[in-house]
Amino acid sequence: MSTGPQLTFETPERAVLSLDVAGLGGRALAYLSDLALIFLFWVTALLLYSFGGDLLRRVQELSAVAQVVAAAAFFCTGWTWDVLWETLWRGQTPGKRLAGIRVVRTDGAPVGFVESVVRNVSRAVELPLLYAPGVLAVALTRRHQRLGDVLAGTLVVKDRAYDLSRYAAPGALDPRWSALRGRAGAALAPADFERLSDFLRRRPALAPAARARLASKIASALAARAGAGDVSQADAEPFLEALAAAYASEGAP
Repeated sequence: MSTGPQLTFETPERAVLSLDVAGLGGRALAYLSDLALIFLFWVTALLLYSFGGDLLRRVQELSAVAQVVAAAAFFCTGWTWDVLWETLWRGQTPGKRLAGIRVVRTDGAPVGFVESVVRNVSRAVELPLLYAPGVLAVALTRRHQRLGDVLAGTLVVKDRAYDLSRYAAPGALDPRWSALRGRAGAALAPADFERLSDFLRRRPALAPAARARLASKIASALAARAGAGDVSQADAEPFLEALAAAYASEGAP
């Protein structure tokens, strides 16, 4: 069980779902990994550009405006890199993926373009001090938020690895829900699957009435997306198990 800070949700049925907040170590590893990848990108780009002749001479031949644009592009690569990856890759850059962390909104939803821009552009305030304010904020604040996270309403959380083996075992998919094969990945967003996994893992601890109500509510919402029709309360949990099995068999992230 985690003893660190957590981002916690409570459903109307009072089932508590949570994500572990990432600390300074994971975030530092992610930042350094991304920095190394950006460095390799520029080294490769400059190497390819130099094949056309003397690199220094060609840069000097650029107009003043072109030189300013090239310098700005170089220094803005870090911000552009993070914004594009976080927006398009479920809140993760390659470095964050390596470190097992990702960015989410404070309500647990996936980070959007605007939030990612705000949290990354705000690093310009920390850059002149070599990111010392950000390091101190992450190390000392309760939810490990630096200035950009506070302004954007985001958190960096640990990316859970779910054990889906019991759902993916041969024959695990209930025949009544065989139509789910091939549809689960499209029907479930990553955030939906996290909530489904949390419920399946925590349901033994729930009161029977609350467990049945929550299962029925989740099943009704997901069945419509998966094209499974109406699911009775009695069939709610078997349906959710089958949906998790189909998702696992598709190798969805």
